[in-house]
Amino acid sequence: MSAIKVLLCCTLLVALAMSQVQGYSFTSKEVKCHVCKATVQELEEAISKEDAKKMVDVSGFRLDASGNSVTKRVRFIKSEMYLTELMEKICDKMDDYLKATYKSNNKFTLLKMIVDGKMNPESSLVDFVQDGDLNKSLGHFCLEVLEDNEETFLKAFQAEELGNDLDIKICSEQAKYCDEAPVQDEYDFDGKEEL
Repeated sequence: MSAIKVLLCCTLLVALAMSQVQGYSFTSKEVKCHVCKATVQELEEAISKEDAKKMVDVSGFRLDASGNSVTKRVRFIKSEMYLTELMEKICDKMDDYLKATYKSNNKFTLLKMIVDGKMNPESSLVDFVQDGDLNKSLGHFCLEVLEDNEETFLKAFQAEELGNDLDIKICSEQAKYCDEAPVQDEYDFDGKEEL
């Protein structure tokens, strides 16, 4: 091959690669949104594996009239100690996720590769985004999300009832990474028909 043909082929390959990369544009805020939601999901999953009735004694810095430390019993899964330790290691789970875009609309997502011990069925619906850091930035984003919103996460997971849409409450309403709103319950017209 002549040098001109090689140069032309290389230029064409670079242009093709650049057009592929441009097709997968997403912002850092979008990545943080999906990382935040995945973190909430991983925390919920880890907590669900614990015994919900297990109690622990927690003590503060308060003393009673005799000078003894005041302790109280709380559910283990609601204790600050457990939740803090869980948050310190939950970002390791981001290694199980890959950046992807849906083939149908080119919308960005994070896809957990293994679900219930099997390959994620949604993997055929997406194109995986290859990046230079081999998705290691997901773990860094997770750490950043938790560090910047530690109190929000603790408060949400210490609530007596976690409720639905916890990811939206934390990631959209509190941390402001996402723009989603919780699904509204249907309005009750007190039995009256709509006009």
